[in-house]
Amino acid sequence: MGMLKLDQLKSDLKENGVIVIPGFFERKLIEDIQLAAKHIFQIQFDHLGIKGDFLAQMTQLFQEHLDTFISCGKLIQTGLIELYQLSVNPDLIELVKNLGLSKPLMCTRPMLFFNHPNLAMSEHFYKTPLHQDWVSMLASQDSIVVWFPLIDLEIGHGPVIFYPGSHKLGPLTDKLENGFAEVPFDRSAFPKLQPEVNMGDIVIFSTLLVHESGVITNNQIRWSSHLRYTNMEDVDFVERGFPSPYINKPSQELIDKYLHKK
Repeated sequence: MGMLKLDQLKSDLKENGVIVIPGFFERKLIEDIQLAAKHIFQIQFDHLGIKGDFLAQMTQLFQEHLDTFISCGKLIQTGLIELYQLSVNPDLIELVKNLGLSKPLMCTRPMLFFNHPNLAMSEHFYKTPLHQDWVSMLASQDSIVVWFPLIDLEIGHGPVIFYPGSHKLGPLTDKLENGFAEVPFDRSAFPKLQPEVNMGDIVIFSTLLVHESGVITNNQIRWSSHLRYTNMEDVDFVERGFPSPYINKPSQELIDKYLHKK
């Protein structure tokens, strides 16, 4: 990627808070992540004798074996080796540095999402509301999200809707609900960007940018992933003492359940 193009991307990210880079990764890298995620579910489909197409299998697992469904989801969201390998891809890290994060660090685990109304107990599990990521992260002011699809996403899949320029408003709330920092926001005051993106494309956006999920209208699972990077040399982040609001701990309830504690 030439320096002139990098300079333009950096400028666009600063001005709009979001950039789209087509074909950054080879398609096979992305396909391998999706296949690895599906295989985790397939192991349980085979074990439980669940037949049909993938969406039908997922729906039956969700309806009849919710605990197993949730466990599969947790594992693929935070444990896929293929996804971790992509998150430290040398070309990606070099790009992140060139965009201004002089000392990048992954401030959350890589996340993978599979969204569909049939696979959610409430709307916020498959359609995120208007929100900013920064409030839940408290990361550097120049922190970014690298978001990418694991399939070729059309509008019918409900890809993310971004509001370019909204990052300049700064944090719009100090509250979290259902894990999201929902914000008061006038959609009509900013342009709307809902890119149709393919496997290998990436979207990079400021963690302060207001965004939301689109509406799934094609009855297909929306597979996507995102990686979050903060800048350890950001002066404000240093002065705040590197706050990290995430909690990762085991569940005593599950331990009791599976060890049959009396």
